[in-house]
Amino acid sequence: MKLITLIFALLLSGCAVDITTKSFVYQADDVDQSLDLGEIQTTLTNAPVHSALSTVSLTSHDFLTLNGIKLIHEDAKVNVVLFSGNGMTITNASKILNHFVLLPANVIWFDYRGMGLSAKSDSLTIAQLKTDALNVFDFARQSLPKNLPMLTDGISMGSLLAGYVASQRNVDGLVLDGAINSVPQLVDNLMPTWSKIFSTVTVSPELTAINNSEIIKLTDTPLLLLAGEDDSTTPLLFAQQLYDASPSKNKVLAIIPDTEHAQPMTKDESISAYKLFIASLSCCANG
Repeated sequence: MKLITLIFALLLSGCAVDITTKSFVYQADDVDQSLDLGEIQTTLTNAPVHSALSTVSLTSHDFLTLNGIKLIHEDAKVNVVLFSGNGMTITNASKILNHFVLLPANVIWFDYRGMGLSAKSDSLTIAQLKTDALNVFDFARQSLPKNLPMLTDGISMGSLLAGYVASQRNVDGLVLDGAINSVPQLVDNLMPTWSKIFSTVTVSPELTAINNSEIIKLTDTPLLLLAGEDDSTTPLLFAQQLYDASPSKNKVLAIIPDTEHAQPMTKDESISAYKLFIASLSCCANG
């Protein structure tokens, strides 16, 4: 994570540092030019026979082309809009789809602007990422089967965007994997206690304003939290706080043993918890 590198530099310098969108959110020097669907398909050894993989694209509000991937499952019971982690692109992390195909779910996953396959803007703001996230969700709702529940799933940094979309759109379920409650809390966790004596960190208002803790307590959306037992980046405390804050009658905190940050979806325990969560949504959607 780019932020960990920044924190390490801070510890060496012993100075005051401002955490801004530019320092927090990864941006590639050059975006990927193309995607080899055939190569990705070969990694989907768990895929059902009649699953289909295709590329998708949309134009952002400021006329950038955002590119992604769509997975259609033959026995889908939900639609999932995936918001990945910081720097986690389709090109470098497509193998995670081999775990998502174990779910009865259609999946749409777009690279963020300036990452992977999506075009890069001259500057980057959280407001742009939030607007992109809403556009991606709206695109998914139009292009995926309309008779299925819509679910947003966020991994690490993506948990902030998945939560935001759930606060702005009619979402049937929310999955947070290695959830960030707030950027200030994340930064504070990543800094060793001793270093706080010598260093001062200020988080920009733009980053401070995107806050899952505030969002979760105001929505009764069904919630699944996937938390790695050994996650030191977003520790179990973060997930427990969100679980406690949620007023939802359908909420689950799944603690995945022997698992580090952004790794829960590679474990059988997460797949089992996810399937049960999907079943609960399908049951409610069907009355």
